[in-house]
Amino acid sequence: MRPLFKAERERARALSTTSRWDWDGLPGREAAAKRAQWAMFRAHLHESGELDVLVAFGVRAELAARGWDREWPVLPAQAKNPGRWPGTRDGGWPERVTVRLPAPLVGQVPAACWHTSEDAIGKLRDWRDKHPDMLPTKPFRYPAEDAALAEYEELAAQVTPAGDIWRAAVQRGIAAEPVIRERQAVAVDA
Repeated sequence: MRPLFKAERERARALSTTSRWDWDGLPGREAAAKRAQWAMFRAHLHESGELDVLVAFGVRAELAARGWDREWPVLPAQAKNPGRWPGTRDGGWPERVTVRLPAPLVGQVPAACWHTSEDAIGKLRDWRDKHPDMLPTKPFRYPAEDAALAEYEELAAQVTPAGDIWRAAVQRGIAAEPVIRERQAVAVDA
């Protein structure tokens, strides 16, 4: 079974890097058209219930690609506090994507993100205590702040918010849609 799982991980990695829905680097009009097509395709998948299956596949593939497809300790209470974790950025999508996923998978994502980011989050909290007046997102900075802000950026890069995993899962799942559909057809024919 291990060779099969390894092959699946490699296939999922390849799919995630060759998405037919990638609009990075396209001229404005083409990128807008590609985004609109993607939104319509996603709406179709959602209405038909297929998006749930694709995102579940995408979550599993994303966790496997990061080496996070395992049991994690329970999410501590401090990780469930409202608001963003220290070090997280505004990198979301303008709209919500709602899917039905298995409960264990839903719990695995924030647990994996927290436990792999916990050390950096603690250090970022210490950083904020040490530099209470310094705002990493402030447009104007004094040269004396450069070293402290570089330290902040280095620590923030070690924090993985759950939203990063969910967004990657949607993209991986949709990119894998043709392969999954082909496998379903083969399974029905067998």
